Amino acid sequence: MSFGSVLNASTLDGSNGFIINGVAENDRSGRSVSGAGDINGDGIDDLIIGAYGAAPNGNSGAGASYVVFGSQTGFSASLDLAALDGSNGFVINGLAEDDLLGRSVSGAGDINGDGIDDLIIGAYGAAPNGNNFAGISYVVFGRQMGFSTSLDLDTLNGSNGFAINGVAEFDLSGRSVSGAGDINGDGIDDLIIGADGADPNGNRFAGTSYVVFGRQTGFDANFDLSTLDGSNGFVINGLVEDDFSGYSVSGAGDINGDGIDDLIIGAYGANPNGNSDAGTSYVVFGRQTGFDANFDLSTLNGSNGFAINGVAGGDNSGYSVSEAGDINGDGIDDLIIGAVGTDPNGNRFAGTSYVVFGSQTGFDASLDLSTLNGSNGFAINGVAELDQLGRAISGAGDMNGDGIDDLIIGADNADNNYIGASYVVFGRRTEFEASLDLATLDGSNGFTINGVVADGDFGQSVSGAGDINGDGINDVIIGAASVDPDGNSNAGSSYIVFGRPVPSLQISDVQVNEGDAGTTAARFTVSLSNATLQTVTVDFAVTDATATAGSDYTATSGTLTFARGETTATLTVDILGDTQLEGDETFTVTLRNPTNATLSDAEGIGTIRDDDRAGPTPGDDNLTGTNGRDVIFALAGNDIVRGLGDSDRLFGEDGNDRLFGGEGDDRLIGGNGNDTASGGPGNDRILGDDGRDRLLGNIGNDRLVGGNGNDVLFGGVGNDTLIGRTDDDRLLAAAGNDLLRGNLGNDTLNGQGGNDTLRGGDGDDTLRGGVGNDRILGDAGNDLIETGSGRDRIVIRRGQGLDRVTDFTDGQDLIALGGIQFRKLTIQQLGNDVLVSKGTESLLILQNLNVEQISRADFV
Repeated sequence: MSFGSVLNASTLDGSNGFIINGVAENDRSGRSVSGAGDINGDGIDDLIIGAYGAAPNGNSGAGASYVVFGSQTGFSASLDLAALDGSNGFVINGLAEDDLLGRSVSGAGDINGDGIDDLIIGAYGAAPNGNNFAGISYVVFGRQMGFSTSLDLDTLNGSNGFAINGVAEFDLSGRSVSGAGDINGDGIDDLIIGADGADPNGNRFAGTSYVVFGRQTGFDANFDLSTLDGSNGFVINGLVEDDFSGYSVSGAGDINGDGIDDLIIGAYGANPNGNSDAGTSYVVFGRQTGFDANFDLSTLNGSNGFAINGVAGGDNSGYSVSEAGDINGDGIDDLIIGAVGTDPNGNRFAGTSYVVFGSQTGFDASLDLSTLNGSNGFAINGVAELDQLGRAISGAGDMNGDGIDDLIIGADNADNNYIGASYVVFGRRTEFEASLDLATLDGSNGFTINGVVADGDFGQSVSGAGDINGDGINDVIIGAASVDPDGNSNAGSSYIVFGRPVPSLQISDVQVNEGDAGTTAARFTVSLSNATLQTVTVDFAVTDATATAGSDYTATSGTLTFARGETTATLTVDILGDTQLEGDETFTVTLRNPTNATLSDAEGIGTIRDDDRAGPTPGDDNLTGTNGRDVIFALAGNDIVRGLGDSDRLFGEDGNDRLFGGEGDDRLIGGNGNDTASGGPGNDRILGDDGRDRLLGNIGNDRLVGGNGNDVLFGGVGNDTLIGRTDDDRLLAAAGNDLLRGNLGNDTLNGQGGNDTLRGGDGDDTLRGGVGNDRILGDAGNDLIETGSGRDRIVIRRGQGLDRVTDFTDGQDLIALGGIQFRKLTIQQLGNDVLVSKGTESLLILQNLNVEQISRADFV
């Protein structure tokens, strides 16, 4: 069931999400939450929850963090963190009093390059090397060999993780931590750590951020941030006293579309344009040309990054920053920035979150958030006074299954009793206005998630959770650190909300006897893939195929409506009876313009079965039509049928027939037997039906369907559609921009000239793109792909078999990821070839290539 306008967190029951409860009083679990990637390598995403107030081993304020494993076997309505036993997750305990471990937690990507995701946890109260509150960040490596119930951080030795030590007293390094993607373009993920208490260049509380590069050569047990020298990472110093740069840090995805990840740093205390505490966020572009030991934010000039300035004094923009995924569906990642101090629509401290769209056309040295106009980004305004929308923000992945990323934004003070709320805003390809009113979220454009109890701080932390239940749709996690589960005051809880796909519509095919007189109803069933809380509508219209409106059926059109919860609807087409011998005829019902749903099968074929009977036939006939519109039924026997001029309909029926359409837009149906059908000039539709048939489209934009049997289809000149259907077919497109679909069986598809689309369908197929820029989808089965010349795109998806590409050209051909994130791929050498896999599933083999030739730029 898709989303309504409001979801109350109290209704989570295991089917739509679940609650994760803290262990003890004042643990504050949920103060920081994050998706963890797939840390145990089982192919399902995991979570991490920080509880910075926990007192493990009697150490007050040492803090703890909890990893919860994803599962396809389902969850109960609630999970107690005390029940983690190594099989369902594990606990990571802080080491010393007041370390405050878990104040910030994040997935780290794959920082050691072993193909399994890792974690980073901040403990900004720790005292490395005797420096009070210098802070420590801990990296825990993922692994497939399993985890114990608890992990002691003092056992990190470089092989299972390592500690990253802050530099000076009260730097507060680890206040904010995040994966940074691959910012130096070496194929291994990197980290960013914020230390907003640092005093770079003598500027008190200017703040500093540290980028630590991932590497496959290993780490020592301890890493001092003071040793960053440009080769192992670099330092980004805040500019001015009290900027608090690094209070929030995040990977930014690839916001400038150059194929290398970028990062963003929030400095909520900055004073851009003389506006005190308006706040500034800094985007630093990744690059393969290397970094110096120190990066000066004042040098951002649009080519190496840019500054994003808050609007008014006290806005505190940059209090939170995050990558947003690709929310406008243009193929480039976007950003979101929280400004908790704004007063939108006169509502004091209601808060605003700003979405900044990525762009390949470049950025100026600075961007003022006041200039967002819907084309370059937009503002999301808090609803009421003191909501402080944007205290926590995150990309949510694709929660509604429409192929576009979404957002989640927390407002922990929402409601008069500070119950708190979080808002999911759906991405879309249609343009956004300059501002979005959260009160307009209605389930189709997003929805509101309401907290449970007063003063629970629901929404103080939010994050995309990846796909924790393994259903193929992204989920979210919301922290509420001040709720009292099981009577434990301020133990805290976290709430998981499962994503739900937008329902899809499909229409059935129908066959009906025409009768001799009157009308017979042909009833088509239109189905929704799943129930929805929204009203769904879809337009329909009936058009001719081989049948003719007015003489064979009554044309109709209209709109179908599905009320909330309904999953089927019926539409009726009246069939007109007669006694004329004319063969079976078809018409098409087409669905268009759905609301709150997508179309998975938009065409229903209505077949009017001719129940009239002819007298005896002579057997093998040689039939020739006229230059008009002929309808010829050859009946039984091995017949030769010629249509000559105009648009003819020829039916071979039983026997091994030869059909020639001649000029005009003809319809040829071979029927039973091994038939040969040639369309001639014109836009023809040819169906081989049963038997081993040979179909030739000839000149024109033709549609050839093989039917049952091992068929051979020749498209000829024009933009043709060739469909094999069952058995082992051969499809040859010739010139033109053609669509080839093998469907069932082990098929051979040849695009030859033109920009073609080839889809193998089920079976072990051979697909050859030929000349031109082709799009090639092997679909199910282990397929062999030859791209040919041109800039070709090979599409891979999970669960579709292992495809093999014989002639992939680096820098020319591309690999399109269908529902797969690049960072979760493993790319490795396999003999003379390159193997692309996700987890344990092998997806693609690129023959005769070296793994160094393959990079992020080869994937889209």
